[in-house]
Amino acid sequence: MQSFRLIAGMLATTMAVQAQAACAPPAGFVDRPAPAVLPFDRLASHSESVTIDRPLAVVLRIVQATPLKDAIDHRSSLPGVSGTHMLTPGDFDRPGARRLTCLTDGSTVEEQILVNRSGTGAAIFQYVVWNYTTERARPIDYGVGRFVRTQSSDGRTHTRWTYGFALKQDRFPGRLGGFGEFLFRKFFLERDYATMMRNSLAGEKARAEQR
Repeated sequence: MQSFRLIAGMLATTMAVQAQAACAPPAGFVDRPAPAVLPFDRLASHSESVTIDRPLAVVLRIVQATPLKDAIDHRSSLPGVSGTHMLTPGDFDRPGARRLTCLTDGSTVEEQILVNRSGTGAAIFQYVVWNYTTERARPIDYGVGRFVRTQSSDGRTHTRWTYGFALKQDRFPGRLGGFGEFLFRKFFLERDYATMMRNSLAGEKARAEQR
């Protein structure tokens, strides 16, 4: 029994090291403070929804058990998630918790939870993303995501995912003001990004309904 525990401990340590190695702060990384976020009606934003034939408690349990790299769709033209690395103690499950997220194109972003609360019939999870290093995000100052999950009277869960971006005012298209936001929304947010959101929500639905 003692030998088994020793082997199990060695395997757990090896797996933890491998998980950390999969996503680690790159050379020269600076942990920047999270930005103060604007409300969604002042951002270039978009929403997608899905209805899941399972109660809210089941959906939340599946969501919490799914690694981010599996939760975010990787079949679109956007970079997927390859791993995460905590920048604050503990898990990514409370307001103020912060992590580094590594993308499949070799770039990174920072994420921090703003809101995470749930009750018997509803749950809200809101977070901010910033410090992008991918070239595709050069026009973006930060992004804000919000999941609102509500349970209907028939025991199904409705998930609504809203994502908003604040654009840098000194870069195209942000320097064009409202017209630049319109272009960003029509040619990126409502196309490539919306596809990723829909596919990711479809994955959430499939995982929950398989249980």
